[in-house]
Amino acid sequence: MADATPVKPNSHTVGRGAHWIEWLIGGMCTLLVVAMIGWISYHGVVSSGGTPELVVRIIRQQPVPGGGYKVSFTVENKGTRTAAAVPVKGDVMDGDRVIETQEITFDYVPALSDATGALLFRTDPSTHQLDIRASGYTDP
Repeated sequence: MADATPVKPNSHTVGRGAHWIEWLIGGMCTLLVVAMIGWISYHGVVSSGGTPELVVRIIRQQPVPGGGYKVSFTVENKGTRTAAAVPVKGDVMDGDRVIETQEITFDYVPALSDATGALLFRTDPSTHQLDIRASGYTDP
């Protein structure tokens, strides 16, 4: 049987302080985290009030294969609060008489953002007066 002699590890620990680069990067990360917390807090306080300001703008009107007409539009929320369940109603009118009405509901339109959609009509809206508007919203 062979002699069992303990094997000494060939390692040693050197004690030293943190390098100046570690302090520099740690300080920069701390400043970044503090700045992010400040920015989020500021926007939380500033945007807590206000109301949605919904503006509907027609982008394009075009015929649809198979009959009918598509009116593409954008709903822009210029306000500082999100609007939920936003119905957009479109009326094709001949003077004061409504010929056709279509409606679509957006789940939400974020604050300072926009959403796009389209209404499908059987009547050609380019030969009549077209009225598209957001007709309401709920607070999320």
